[in-house]
Amino acid sequence: MLLTTTCYVYSGDRSSARSSSMAFSNLVSSVGNDAYGINPANYDYTLPTSKPPKGVSKKKRKIFDPHWEFSLFSAGGGYGSDSSIAFYNNYLQYLSIDRNKFVDLFTNIEEVFRFRNTVLPADKTDVNYDFELNWLSVNYKNPKFGAVNFSISDRVGLNTEVNSRDEYLPLTFGFNFNPNGSYNITDVSLSQSEAIAWWIRKYNIGYAKQFQFKKSGGIRSFSIGISGGLVHGFGNVTTYDSHLSIGTWGIQNVNGVNHVDSIKGKQDFHTQSALTDYFRDYKDGAETQFSLFPKPAGVGYSIDFGINMQIGNDWRIAASVTDLGKITWDYNTVTNNDTNSFAYYNFFVTGTDPTYNQMVNDLGGYATQDSTTHFSTEMPTKFRAGIMFKPNEKFMMEFNWVKGNNDLPGNTKDVIYCFGAEYFVLPYLPVRTGFSAGGPGAYYISLGAGLKLKNFTIDVGTYGINQLIEDKRFSVAVSSKIIL
Repeated sequence: MLLTTTCYVYSGDRSSARSSSMAFSNLVSSVGNDAYGINPANYDYTLPTSKPPKGVSKKKRKIFDPHWEFSLFSAGGGYGSDSSIAFYNNYLQYLSIDRNKFVDLFTNIEEVFRFRNTVLPADKTDVNYDFELNWLSVNYKNPKFGAVNFSISDRVGLNTEVNSRDEYLPLTFGFNFNPNGSYNITDVSLSQSEAIAWWIRKYNIGYAKQFQFKKSGGIRSFSIGISGGLVHGFGNVTTYDSHLSIGTWGIQNVNGVNHVDSIKGKQDFHTQSALTDYFRDYKDGAETQFSLFPKPAGVGYSIDFGINMQIGNDWRIAASVTDLGKITWDYNTVTNNDTNSFAYYNFFVTGTDPTYNQMVNDLGGYATQDSTTHFSTEMPTKFRAGIMFKPNEKFMMEFNWVKGNNDLPGNTKDVIYCFGAEYFVLPYLPVRTGFSAGGPGAYYISLGAGLKLKNFTIDVGTYGINQLIEDKRFSVAVSSKIIL
């Protein structure tokens, strides 16, 4: 339900179009509101001033101007798989915490082969969906005080690794006919990988301070920043590695409906979920009860920390850790650890047969559900380090190293290397590109551009244009801000 609902409507830099267009290599160069979720040290970004133009005295120059930045409804996201976008769309219909959609699979040999050959991938593949909406970001900086940032953002995401068809549904099952024309499907083994989908919201406040040094060489400035956030979780559905062994005997079509003599099996099924009332109401048909501020199913915290240092005139280095924290899910929770065996006899595969309905409920694990146990999940913690070279005001390039400590939506434990560049064709027209290697999708080539005026900027970017050409993934972001 979480998957199907949120797709109609995640990783802190998803809503930054500048970040997307530089393949997320902007740890050092992102400033102000653009630094949200990436490096809080960059909220305070006043740079050392260069020599004044001829005829302009230092006293007449306004070296530091406190100013505000406002960003509204910046958004970005992407979806797809290592296989193809078509596979992503096809597979989601089978990704569910219950087993209702699998019932027909074990009572129809044609469905077995159709599912195996047209839905499951030939090789193990990552499937991902993540979307971030930055409702509001406000950044205020002052040369004496530093900078303060307040942001509200929603993240929705899905992460799973789908087993190959030989792992998911190996061709080791038996198939044979009986004298009466019925047939048997025996020794079927099904193995499903872990999958997690969630919807969370962060209310975040941060502070940064930049220290200037009067040196022409060496360290010219050092910035440090920290931010903390209240996290509301509106939905979490997690299915852990699950296994099902099943055999069906005496399958025969009677007046257009399959009849089964017997079906036996055992499942090893482990799930946990917590959903705000909106999803429960939606399931019951009460779609009009949607609220922008529903009661959270989980509450937690998130902490970001970062530093930034300028060395000489042209070089900067930075490091950060973001989303340190956890969420405790304690509302509308359901945990299920079903390791039971089952056996059912003499029924038709139709919703009007009570035996069939009982089997569906058994496969769904309804009898073993626990609605009293609470659970916790980590935040998608991410570590970054980077270096930037900016020889002049028109051109800069940056290299980042990124690694997550888990595989939650919008994150990966794989190391990702990012390289990006920005060039101002005109004083108000930057064009950007980037390349990243590692993580889901192997490598990405990104493109983007912006319009940068005195009091307004707007950026657009796409992450992984090569993935789109290969019909594997699609990702885009649009962001803007007003500067006063």
